[in-house]
Amino acid sequence: MRIKGIADFIVEDMVKRGNHLSQGRPVGALGFINEQGYIDAISELVDGGISGLPQRMMLSRLVKTEGKSLLEALNQLPDNIVIIITNPGKTGIIVDTGGINIFGCPIVKIGVKMGQPAGVGAIYPKEDYFKLATQAEKIQIKRLTAKTMEEEREILRKMSQRKLKYLEICEELEIVDLEKRDYKFKVPPTKEWQIPRVEVNSLDEDFAKSLVEKSLEVERGREVAAIGKIKDGHVLQQGEIVVGGMGYVPSRMLASSYTDISGISLREAYQTKIPHDVVIVHTHPGATGVMHMGDAMAGPGTWGRPIIAIGHDKEGEIKGATTLELAPKIAELADEYEEVGQRFYQAETPTEEAKIRKRRFGIAQEYTDLCKPIEII
Repeated sequence: MRIKGIADFIVEDMVKRGNHLSQGRPVGALGFINEQGYIDAISELVDGGISGLPQRMMLSRLVKTEGKSLLEALNQLPDNIVIIITNPGKTGIIVDTGGINIFGCPIVKIGVKMGQPAGVGAIYPKEDYFKLATQAEKIQIKRLTAKTMEEEREILRKMSQRKLKYLEICEELEIVDLEKRDYKFKVPPTKEWQIPRVEVNSLDEDFAKSLVEKSLEVERGREVAAIGKIKDGHVLQQGEIVVGGMGYVPSRMLASSYTDISGISLREAYQTKIPHDVVIVHTHPGATGVMHMGDAMAGPGTWGRPIIAIGHDKEGEIKGATTLELAPKIAELADEYEEVGQRFYQAETPTEEAKIRKRRFGIAQEYTDLCKPIEII
């Protein structure tokens, strides 16, 4: 759905809220596009925290998020929804596809300069933009394969040329005088958006060995991953192995190793093309397979699929494997992490701030406690 403009009261209210917060904190909301193509209603405003805009908190103003993955929350949204966020200190131009890739809906950004609106930009989920995102991942990974300075220089040149294309993905929206409208929305039945839970008990030994062998084949320290399929609690290889970088595996490349996701967002891929009974399996070079908050968010926390980490040493000896499954506790910790990020700005003394910072680290540690050791057989 194309957007013709955004109501002036929405821009004014969000800019005013951001000015009150100060500290360069953004403000976010879910917006509704009316039948005429204008954004004339929004959900309750949400303040940005220490880690930016709290996505789950923003979604909770409209849909059920308690104990749910991010994808389950997104799947409850209506088709005429947009994500609106202020951009303190910058204009409304949008030069990345991260938002549409995850949310699968239009993203609107309100620029704010010296406390005043500085343009409103919009980006839509488009096939070309998703192809651009996949190409960007591939070039980033290719940089790691460069063996000479000249090779890397050429890759960096291509990266810079591709970045210029991102300057053309944003459209400017008109700010129009519209009456405030109350939105009407009813959460769809649970069966339409809830992801079935699956249990992981063991991992196929040949699958694990093939991942570790690939990890040793490429530069030491780079993670590799593949999509596995669960059968009676046992995980077998299903997708092709993808080589990532130091501590990460590109999300679109991983999803496309299982099925064709050309021209669609990751949200749509995990919603319609990748079944619920798959597992993200990846290596942890130099470790034992214990995972952290980032792993939880890359798997069950965001996409509602379990994730497995295989720890191995530099000789290829497997030290162990653990899994993080889709469970309410993962969502609870994610919600608390966002809430604690909000309280950071409410601290009045160094002691209060120290307590908040310690709790943020504590939450990250609790994700590690959720790792369940599994057999490799």
